Amino acid sequence: MRILGRVLYWVVVLAISLALVVGLILFFESRDDSSLENAGSLHSRPIGAFL
Repeated sequence: MRILGRVLYWVVVLAISLALVVGLILFFESRDDSSLENAGSLHSRPIGAFL
């Protein structure tokens, strides 16, 4: 019975940790305004445009 309690404890810890990681990823993605649509425009500029 004691082993079952320890296993259950770590399963709960893992579930909460995973939920926090997913929640933080979704939170930071929702705050991110960047877009991949204009990412190619950096490569189309001449090198002197960056200096």
